[in-house]
Order: sequence, then C-alpha cells, then structure tokens
Amino acid sequence: MNINLEVRRYHGRGCHYHDHVQVLVPLQGVMKVAMEGASGIVTGRTVAVIPKGYSHDFVPSGDCNLLVADVELREDEGQDAPALLRGDGPFVSHVQPWLWRIFRQIGAKIDADGRCAHDAAMLALSGLHLIRPTPVPKPQSKASSRIECIAANLGTRNDKAVVGAMAREAGLSQSHFHALFKAATGRSPRQYEIDQRLDAAVERLIFTRDSISEIAYAAGYENVSAFSRLFKGRFGMSPGAFRVASSAERS
Repeated sequence: MNINLEVRRYHGRGCHYHDHVQVLVPLQGVMKVAMEGASGIVTGRTVAVIPKGYSHDFVPSGDCNLLVADVELREDEGQDAPALLRGDGPFVSHVQPWLWRIFRQIGAKIDADGRCAHDAAMLALSGLHLIRPTPVPKPQSKASSRIECIAANLGTRNDKAVVGAMAREAGLSQSHFHALFKAATGRSPRQYEIDQRLDAAVERLIFTRDSISEIAYAAGYENVSAFSRLFKGRFGMSPGAFRVASSAERS
C-alpha cells in the first residue's frame, strides 16, 4: 500500500478521475463533489473518498485548501486497508474533532515543508484506520422505508417540518420515529433538515445571483442573521464571504 500526501489548492470547478483511491481532507474552505449520481459537501470535520476510476465533478470555494492522500492498493491488500477505503459507506464521512485536528496538523506541516510528506504518510494512514465510515442506511422494515421517504423530502419546502407530523406520517410514536430516524441517517430530524437546507443554499450561492436574503428565505429562514449564523457554523464562513470567494475563483 502506497500513500502520497500533498496539500493542494484548487482553482475553479472541474471533472476528472484517478487510477488510485483519493482521500480529501479539508483544511480550509469548502468543496462540493458529485459522483455516480450522489453529491456531498466536503467541509470541516469531514473527509471524502473518491474510489479508483470514478469520474467526479467538483466545485471549490475560492479559499479551498485540501490535504490530499493518493492511495494505491493492491488487490491482495483489500482486507488490510482502512474501512474508509473499502467502499463500505457513502463517499463523504464525518471525522471526530480530535482526529480531524491531527489531519490539520499533518497538512500544516506538509504545507510548510513538502519534504515532511513521506514521514507523515504512516501517521496519516493510521488516522484513516481510525475513521469509521458513515453507515449507509438500509431499509429493514416498512417503517424504515417510510422514514427514508420523509428524509428525502426534508428541507425542500419553506415550512419547517414538525417531528410530530412526520411521526404520524410514518405511523410511529414521536420517540420511536426519532430513534429510527437517527439510526438511519446518523442525525436528528431537525439537524438533518438544517443540513439539507444549507446544502441547497450552497448550490444557490455558487450558481445563482439571488441575494442572501432570498436564499435565506428559500431555505426557510425569514431572519437572515439566523441563517448566516447556521451557515457559518457549518462551513466556517458567512454566506457572503463564501459567495465572494467562489465568484473570485471562477472569474
């Protein structure tokens, strides 16, 4: 197993594929990645894994700065590889805060002196072994299937979802619905809805000229300040700063 580490700054959107597995660890900024009909936002405390030979589109923010691990796996190394690299979960997974800080420190060292990359490779590989891929939800019952349908529609309307109404739609008690929803998605219904709305806001910030207030309203927030606070908490910068950085990079 060979691993090559680099810190890369991306300039504008693109589409390509690799003949190796690639792991993206965000050090700064945000990148939207789309692959095989799925898309995800790579930002703080997440990693993305691009399997070998998979074509993928990406749109970085203007300040996007990533620690990139290119990993070459032999066929006989599959079982010894980190679970993250085996395709056991979605291509974007969450990382524990303490472990993400270690990756950031590795990135800072390599950015300051690229000669450190070889020595840091084994430490980075050990860190990859510690990441547990976000589980892919698999319907196990009619209730689970109904929860998946409800989750797919969360964040697509201006009105906020109410757990009680969603539980009734699924034919479950509120407590049972909440527990099954979190088991299926890894998040509470409220946090899942917020994440869906913020991901949609990223799309509009990148691809439209809609005002911040229009985007906030479309995301279900009449209070722009509340929207901006949630956006900054998720992506590390305000909606305005994100748009400026993305626009500057694409111009």
